[in-house]
Amino acid sequence: MRNTPIEAALIPDIAGRPATGTIRHEIRVCRSPADFARLRPAWDALAAACRPGLDFAFGEVAADHAFARGETVSVALVSDGAALVALWPVMITRRGVCRVARTLGCGNDEEYGGPLLADPADARLYAAAIDAVRRVEADVLELRMLDCDSLLAAALSRVPRSWVMGAIPARWRRLPGYSIALSSFATYDAFLATRPESLRGPLRRRARRLAERGEVEYGWCQSAGDAREVLTWLFANKRRWAFARGFDTAYLMDDQVRDFFIDLAGRIDLVTTPLVSFVKVKGTPVAAALNLVGPRSIEYYITTYDEAYAAFSVGNLLVDSIVRWAYASGRDFDFRPYFSAYKERWSNRETWHESHSVMLTLRGRLAEVPLAMEQIRRIVRKVHALAVDLRAKVPALGAKMPQAPGGTSKDE
Repeated sequence: MRNTPIEAALIPDIAGRPATGTIRHEIRVCRSPADFARLRPAWDALAAACRPGLDFAFGEVAADHAFARGETVSVALVSDGAALVALWPVMITRRGVCRVARTLGCGNDEEYGGPLLADPADARLYAAAIDAVRRVEADVLELRMLDCDSLLAAALSRVPRSWVMGAIPARWRRLPGYSIALSSFATYDAFLATRPESLRGPLRRRARRLAERGEVEYGWCQSAGDAREVLTWLFANKRRWAFARGFDTAYLMDDQVRDFFIDLAGRIDLVTTPLVSFVKVKGTPVAAALNLVGPRSIEYYITTYDEAYAAFSVGNLLVDSIVRWAYASGRDFDFRPYFSAYKERWSNRETWHESHSVMLTLRGRLAEVPLAMEQIRRIVRKVHALAVDLRAKVPALGAKMPQAPGGTSKDE
């Protein structure tokens, strides 16, 4: 099947796919935009069930940026008889002596990733997709922030993974995730009524107070020019926020991710897709969010707000406007992993997420060394933070600890 034209051979009959039991795998290596473009017919046929960030436009921009960096893109294809049933794109990068297959994404390594499937509820297809993607020319496959209870995570439990990550206690390697399931509510207000009064009451009052500052607009960018302007503000404001707190967030240190989404904004229908949502006061953004929009959910991907407007809860007002759109369009809303108090107040569903490194070759085990060092540093930071917290709670503890030669305590 390797030499069969993609356009003719890889368009699945989703409506009547027979379970033939004849599973076949193929790897397509793309080294140019033209190579990648030939996958579009097959990709679009599976897109109806894809999660945010796995549509063709997103993948095409990601592939173009990968090619510009000198990387290759590999796409694992799975067929059941004559029908394509799974497609899994990854980009291959060099990290030391190892070739690493990563999610085909915007560059911050925070997309969920995974395969596009004809039937996302079919556990058999996840196992077949993993078997296929393990055949790419790489030493390690990295998967970020997988839902621990997902079918993909269950399928991954059967393949060789990182020894280092497996040795770390689950409570240290997992991240909480927050989302809103909206389909069971008759109206948006019915959902809102289930949220704490401490969220609902201030939301209405602060919206009225904000309106006193001038004309307020809630919406999303519907032209590439407006998207560029708001994205430029969003990333600049987010960078200032990180610098002020001493955070060295890698994707904020340059404009790679910003430019990715500016590029994406020029290739999709922004009138129907709230890629960049905002709250504006007198025409100026005071809160903005970059969203990943799929057919079934919308992800609150990167967000920021003007701290001068913190008293008006513009971040919560922005969330309210996006969740209203999600409800009206029949989608759920995903805050994604990492704890935040505002996420907890809005959400009615909590999940746990974990990153995985799948070893594809013996050489891939070499990647365990830097991974182990990073985890050791992480553990040291956690232990130090716990010690500082303990000393703050029990001031007398520090004075009673044994002292090493030179006057320093043994844990310093």
